[in-house]
Amino acid sequence: MALESIHDGLFSEKSDVWSYGVLCWEVFSLSRVPYPGLDPVGVVELLDTGGRLHTPNNEACSKEIYSLMMSCWSESPDDRPVFSDLVSSINALIEPLAGYLDFTDINSCVENDIKV
Repeated sequence: MALESIHDGLFSEKSDVWSYGVLCWEVFSLSRVPYPGLDPVGVVELLDTGGRLHTPNNEACSKEIYSLMMSCWSESPDDRPVFSDLVSSINALIEPLAGYLDFTDINSCVENDIKV
């Protein structure tokens, strides 16, 4: 949970962005448990002192993806990205990797019930 959710019970799209960053970490760490070895109080203490999840130690997570995660965990909600910016950033990162796929005609596939 985002710091403002833990301490003040405030929930918003920006606290959801924080949680999305944790979800991304779980995906790119290949399903590891976040904050291993810490109890809930220890997690809060870590976050309060500026600590964040470390980069997953595998080739699935690029520096750019981890940087996006870190932006989701900014202390101030105003410094976190909005979801539309995250979508744009992620698309920009994966588009070169999926150059052999044509995402521009996805609607015709859906309309014609073609599995993609």
